[in-house]
Amino acid sequence: MSGLISRDYCVRHAGGIVRTFGFGLLLSTLASNRKTLLERAVSYYENRGYAFPGHVGRAYRIAALIEARVARIYGRLAERFASQPEVAELFRELEQEELEHSRLMQLCRFLVVLHPRLEFVPRIRDPQISAILSELRVLQSRVGQMSLEQALDATVAVEQGEINTVFDRLLRQVDCEATRLFEGRLSEIQGHAQSVPERVALLRRRLATG
Repeated sequence: MSGLISRDYCVRHAGGIVRTFGFGLLLSTLASNRKTLLERAVSYYENRGYAFPGHVGRAYRIAALIEARVARIYGRLAERFASQPEVAELFRELEQEELEHSRLMQLCRFLVVLHPRLEFVPRIRDPQISAILSELRVLQSRVGQMSLEQALDATVAVEQGEINTVFDRLLRQVDCEATRLFEGRLSEIQGHAQSVPERVALLRRRLATG
């Protein structure tokens, strides 16, 4: 089972998963590696309800798009450095984690409600969002020419930039059992702004001593 939520995590939090999504979703997730729990959760809500409309719904769609675009960049970096297994493995892991972040933002579209906490609703033309999308377009266009050091530096810069700020602020506005299941896992593995630089530094040490 790929993604942020491992089979072990599902077993340890089976009660919460069943209460929130039903026994069928837990069983199908444990029985098959074809989809992650988050993928199944998004499908669960898509089949049973409507995503939040208007600017709020679009804000979470924008965040999902940003996370998916970062995942695409990591996927291409994994292909670029396929001849270096440790490097490719890191970028594949990051690709899958960013895809899960994107799915979590998609899930939030079905779970967010009007509430005084709902004060952060970014739009596509907001300077912060426009700058992020522009940065990612430039980064994606440069993947084919990047050295390994440039790719690792860019990875750290992306994860310590505004992307995670947007993700964290939007996630904190959705407070329900469904998202808390995933927030618990996110807190266990640390936020990307902290964990990715540590993983990059560890990779660099391994390559230097290998």
